[in-house]
Amino acid sequence: MMNIKGEMIAMVEKLDGRKVKSLIELLSGFHRVRGSKDYHDSMMAAIDYLKRSGMPSRRFKVFSYPADGKTVNGNVATTLAWEPIYGEMWLERPERFFITSTSISKVALVSGSAGSEGWKELSLVQFEGKKDYSNKAVLASDDPVKVFQQAVVEGGASCLIFNYMRKSFEEIGRSLEKLPEMTNYLSIPYDREAADKKAVAFSITKEKYDLLAGAVARGGAVVGFRSEVKLTEGELEVLQVDATGVENGPGVIITAHLCHPSPGADDNASGAALAVELARILHQAEFPFPVKIALVPEYLGSVPYALQLKREKKLPLFTVNLDMVGADQDKTGSTFILSKVPPYLPQKWGRILEYFITELMPRNGGYPLKRFGEIPFMAGSDHCVFTTLGIPSPFLGHLPDRYYHSDFDTPSMMDRVELEWVGRSVLKTLEHIITPDPLAAAAAKGKMIGELHEILSRIAGREGAGDLLDLLVSNYEGDVLRGNFAEACGLSSSRPLEPTFESSLGLEWMKIVPQELKNEVGPELLSMADFMAGGSLVIGSREAVELLTSIHYGVPIEKVRTLTGWMIERSLLRSS
Repeated sequence: MMNIKGEMIAMVEKLDGRKVKSLIELLSGFHRVRGSKDYHDSMMAAIDYLKRSGMPSRRFKVFSYPADGKTVNGNVATTLAWEPIYGEMWLERPERFFITSTSISKVALVSGSAGSEGWKELSLVQFEGKKDYSNKAVLASDDPVKVFQQAVVEGGASCLIFNYMRKSFEEIGRSLEKLPEMTNYLSIPYDREAADKKAVAFSITKEKYDLLAGAVARGGAVVGFRSEVKLTEGELEVLQVDATGVENGPGVIITAHLCHPSPGADDNASGAALAVELARILHQAEFPFPVKIALVPEYLGSVPYALQLKREKKLPLFTVNLDMVGADQDKTGSTFILSKVPPYLPQKWGRILEYFITELMPRNGGYPLKRFGEIPFMAGSDHCVFTTLGIPSPFLGHLPDRYYHSDFDTPSMMDRVELEWVGRSVLKTLEHIITPDPLAAAAAKGKMIGELHEILSRIAGREGAGDLLDLLVSNYEGDVLRGNFAEACGLSSSRPLEPTFESSLGLEWMKIVPQELKNEVGPELLSMADFMAGGSLVIGSREAVELLTSIHYGVPIEKVRTLTGWMIERSLLRSS
């Protein structure tokens, strides 16, 4: 036992943030768009690194899934494979002025943009909602999906020019006004039907947007551009690395999405690079437990991959999702976060991971030097895919981030210390499987009992509580509290609730959510909906799922019921 423990300590200490950062630099050089050659090449670069580190070829497996713009996996519809080659735009009149090109910013071409078939010049107009934009280039600072629908699908526009930012956070200086030289990574729909519209789309800086807006205001503005892309049916590739070569039942999968445009350092070269380095360390330490690494195209690859594992009865004990794990907090204004495992799933490994994150936090004289916080279950990444299949899947990442989804998300914004902190926390959690740490076990148990007591106190006497007592006591390993709440938690649900599909809701369904519902339910709507999708699979009763959702997110039960009703109407959930 001492030898094993000694080897584990050495394994944890071998994680060198400088190595991970160098891998981030490597991956950031690839324009890792889903289904593209650069995505494939970045995957092969990861394989080559591990092979040169001594990992045998038999440990690598590549899964391929259609990128045809029509296949639907669970609730997630695939796109076509999109590969940008070159894009360039100029203001031609009233005077010639360079606007952007993919030579200076890889994200200048919006994901899903069509090719222009040579140089084109079009009159430039401002986006003004629904109207006729036939044979026009449209300048917009609004949601690209909305603009695409109204300007292209309904208005006939040939070109879109965006200055738009997702997830603005004024508190950390993330706004268009404070980052006027930053180009944001944006997407428009590119399923088969959308691709047939052949709309060219560019993303530009706030400075250049203001220049174009001024030209439009003066009248007679014309832009010239060319766009060369490949928009075809292709494949989405998932790389599975068997890090330990051990096959003796359910193990652990460490997931990270490899996709995103260059540079995409924190999002998500950081997660992919850290996962690859963890695989190398686990292999060289001969770690005696099944651990696999899965590098995926976000959602579009992880959903069919997880469903395949389910069909083959190879789902893991738990997963850890690494998504944006390398941020320099001082430079990016970011905070390291852990998204909780929903209470309807076993809590142990999320709590063990949280313990080691806290214990390994960089300190000076006992004082924390980093920001860290836990949040309720958050939708939006590949942990959701496994969560909604009943697998505990804590998420590790950094949000908010000043340079999220932009060409400013560069390796210079990464922090060696942060990468070591995150990676060593994961390794210590894996080590706990083999050689349990008594202090970690005690701390996790104490936290679970405390959380269970709070939840049971809040559901006591309410409809649906009777369907939750046994499940919660099991998930929180809190049988000691059963007798205290057995009588108070006696009310059961009166109606069933179940999902109408397998795995996560994904993100595209948000297009159909009316603004009034978003306003009524609040900013947690996306996460609450995915939480309920997984909860309905595990619990199966409506009032119980609604009650647990209300408590987990701290929102009135009436808001949850409104969301449930809408999801049932839209056939995302089913209830009699």
